[in-house]
Amino acid sequence: MPGRSDRLHSTNSAGDRGRGSIPDEDVEIIEISEKHGPLYNAIPCMPLPLAVVLCMLNIVVPGMGTFFSSWACLCGCKTKLGKPAKAFGLNLLSALLQMLSFVLIVGWVWSIIWGMNFLQIATQSDHEPVKPYYVRRQSSVVE
Repeated sequence: MPGRSDRLHSTNSAGDRGRGSIPDEDVEIIEISEKHGPLYNAIPCMPLPLAVVLCMLNIVVPGMGTFFSSWACLCGCKTKLGKPAKAFGLNLLSALLQMLSFVLIVGWVWSIIWGMNFLQIATQSDHEPVKPYYVRRQSSVVE
């Protein structure tokens, strides 16, 4: 079909035809952010050495590192909740649940994941802003 290939390619601002290039006015920027539950938000931002020790403790004795991290909430470590008493209670609850569900192996896996979250939160810097993901949307309909 003559002319069909001309419609399939778009031109950029320089006038070049390129695969996947779209004009700037068709770009829509979407920001994506993660939303966590209250148990995750109660994890304190600890110093890295403490986070490593508690992670290892969570691997060896499920829930024990989470138990000690709950006390870190009362010792000045910040959480996303902002309320130390509530964070303390939620961490105690998750430590208890990890210890009780250890028999079903679920608690051990949960405890290991929680220990990895300790490390992840400890390595995140509050000074560096989180870079948002940008998604470029393009219609498959050619005008």
